[in-house]
Amino acid sequence: MSFLHSVTVVGAGPAGLSTALECQKRGWDAVVIEEHAEIGKPVNCTGLISRSGVEETGLDIEKIKLNSVRGARIYSPNHEMLEVKRSSPVAYVIDRAALDQSMAEEAKAAGVKIMLETKLLDIRNETVFVEEKRRGGLLKSKVIVGADGPNSKTRELMEISKKREDFAHAYQVRVNGSFDAGFVELYFGSYAKDFFAWVVPENKEWARVGLATSNINVRESFNSFLKETNLEANYSCDMCSALIPVGLPLKEPVKGNVLLVGDAAFQTKSTTGGGILTGINAGKAAAKAIDDFYKSKKPLTNYSKYLKPINKELELHWKLRKYFNGLSNEKLDKLFVKMRKAKVGEFLSEHGDMDKPSRFIGKVLTRPSMWRMFPEFVSFMVK
Repeated sequence: MSFLHSVTVVGAGPAGLSTALECQKRGWDAVVIEEHAEIGKPVNCTGLISRSGVEETGLDIEKIKLNSVRGARIYSPNHEMLEVKRSSPVAYVIDRAALDQSMAEEAKAAGVKIMLETKLLDIRNETVFVEEKRRGGLLKSKVIVGADGPNSKTRELMEISKKREDFAHAYQVRVNGSFDAGFVELYFGSYAKDFFAWVVPENKEWARVGLATSNINVRESFNSFLKETNLEANYSCDMCSALIPVGLPLKEPVKGNVLLVGDAAFQTKSTTGGGILTGINAGKAAAKAIDDFYKSKKPLTNYSKYLKPINKELELHWKLRKYFNGLSNEKLDKLFVKMRKAKVGEFLSEHGDMDKPSRFIGKVLTRPSMWRMFPEFVSFMVK
């Protein structure tokens, strides 16, 4: 007979490992199943995280930090440029695989069991059916947490459906060249319909270059971007293409004894596709709900209550994405000109936060130079 675990987590990414570690710390036996043979591989993430988010979560990135970024240059389709910069770092580029691996080591040291090459097949009440190293098996668990990414099998088993427009197709590679290591570059254009392209430097010689788009043929879109920006096509990648959840976060990420966290629950920023830090924070919220469930017999649906601060910010990100998606290339060019005249770059340099738009949106109209943006602000708010 299989041992009854307190919590089984599907997926050994930051969201899943955060959930498992926090549960284990509270005294609830946690096991993590991961379908791949190695933690953190393959890599399909840009690995750009905010300084404020790192400080808020207490994440130790000193050994995995590759670069410090102090600003961004944002280009409209016609190459109007908006620059946001500070004198000190606002974000870090990290070794994404090493992050997962370090979190896994911390979880194991706390007592979490991690099972590699173990794929979820089905969930029936407290029984988790798996394929372990090509052999059938099962686990017994009172609570199951799906942290298995955009293509979540757990979400599918919960019969939670999402629409095609809730995802962006992403393609990213590592490019060798000459880069300004202090700045991320973002490009809007037809090649990145409904999203944007990016150049994120690891150092002066290597950068992570990619784009996300609603177009299905993302490789063709990526090649168009390379051609337009004259970037060298000499590149390599671990896993070039992936899906990014860009829809609203799930309002009800709980069904019975199953919860969803991270990309599986659409806990990602619709503006950038980033979800490392929100996934970690959501994992902590899930662990709190699970702790309440065991200690006080409170419903697991309390998880949704603990997610409210996270979802508030994610909903603002979604509103921003919807607003920009509604603009043609011509309107985007005009907007960039208007933003430059309104000194939006300077405003964002002072007040911007890549994780929490609520921190600066409320200040938009407190600066006289920004008053010319009032029509756009109203249009965004009613989206």
